[in-house]
Amino acid sequence: MDIKKLTKIKRLRIPENRDLINGLRLNRNERVQDWEKNIYIKIFSKLKKYQLGSYPDNSKIYEKISEFFDIDEEKLLVTSGIDGAIKTIWEVLTKPGTLIGLIGPSYAMYEVYSNIYDTNLEIIQYDSKSLRLDRKKLFKFLKRKPKILFLPNPNQPIEDNLTLKEISSLCEYAKKNGAYIVIDEAYYHFGIKSSLPLVKKHKNLIILRTFSKGFGVPSIRLGFLVSDSKNIEFLSKTRLAYESNLFTDEVAIYLMENFRKVEKYINKVIEGREYTKKKLIELGLKVNGRKGNYLLVGLETKETASKLYNYLLKNKIYVKGNYKSPLENYILITCGPKNIMNILIKRIKIFLSKK
Repeated sequence: MDIKKLTKIKRLRIPENRDLINGLRLNRNERVQDWEKNIYIKIFSKLKKYQLGSYPDNSKIYEKISEFFDIDEEKLLVTSGIDGAIKTIWEVLTKPGTLIGLIGPSYAMYEVYSNIYDTNLEIIQYDSKSLRLDRKKLFKFLKRKPKILFLPNPNQPIEDNLTLKEISSLCEYAKKNGAYIVIDEAYYHFGIKSSLPLVKKHKNLIILRTFSKGFGVPSIRLGFLVSDSKNIEFLSKTRLAYESNLFTDEVAIYLMENFRKVEKYINKVIEGREYTKKKLIELGLKVNGRKGNYLLVGLETKETASKLYNYLLKNKIYVKGNYKSPLENYILITCGPKNIMNILIKRIKIFLSKK
C-alpha cells in the first residue's frame, strides 16, 4: 500500500439528508417498505442477560448460514457486508500494480479499494447505446492474465446478466491464466440463478453475498464470501478477531429462521418492479432492469433527467441521478411494492405532462 498515495485519497461520509419518515427512499437499493414495529421485540426478546457483557460467539452465525444456504463451513467467510468481502479480496490477493477487471459502470467501492491498494483497475464498459455487455471483451481481458475479474451478477446500474454456462466458461478460461472470477450476487434474490453450485467445480471462483438487499437489512452490515476451502483458509488470514457482533447475528438468524417474511417482501418487490416497468414504458420511457430490485430509466436528454431528479427530490421521492456519461440522461429507482411505486409513477406522469 502506497502511504503517499493514500493521503491523497478523499473519503467522505455521505450524509443521509433524507426524510426517512415521510419520504420515499428509492435511491439506495434498500428495502423501501418499513419493517413492522414489533420486529425488534421478536428478534431480541430471547437474548440472555449475560450476552451483552460477553464477546460474541460467531460459531452460531457460521452454523446458521451454512445450514440455510447449504454451504460447508470451511467454504465460508463472514464479512461486514459485501464491502468487507471486497476489501478482504483486495487486501489478501493483490499488491500494487496488480491488474484487476470489472464490468462497469458498477458499485463505486470497487474503484475506491483499487485506489486504496494501488492496483490497476480496468473497467470493461457496457455498450452505451444498447446497454449490453460484449462477452468477447471478458475473454480478451482474461488473456492478459489479470489476478481477478469482478462480475456483479446482476450488475447495477446497468443489467445484462450472465448465465451459469457463461460464468463456468469464464472460470475455465481464467484458470488457464491464473485468474480468479468473483461473482457479486448482492441482488440474486430478485430473479437471477445463483453461481453457488459452480463453486464445487471451479476452485478459482469466489461468490459474494449480503444480507442488505434480499433480506432487507443493510443496517446490520453482514455479508459473506464462498469459495473453495483452500481459498477461504487463505482469505481468512486477515479476518478480524470477531467477524460480526451479537445484534447483527441475532437479526440475521431470525430472518433465516423466518424466511417467509423475507420471501413475501421479495415477491412484492418483483411484482412492483414488473408493474413499474410496464407503466414507465407506456409513458414512453426507456427502462433497463429484469433481475434486481431497481430499474434504470432513460429520459430524452441529460437536462430532462436532471429536472425529473430535482422534481422528485422536492416531493421527497429520492432516486439516484446525476450520472456521468454514458448514463447522463438516466435515473435509477429502487423498487418496492406496487402501492409505493404508484406514488412514484403518478409523480412522473405529472412531470411529463408539464414538459
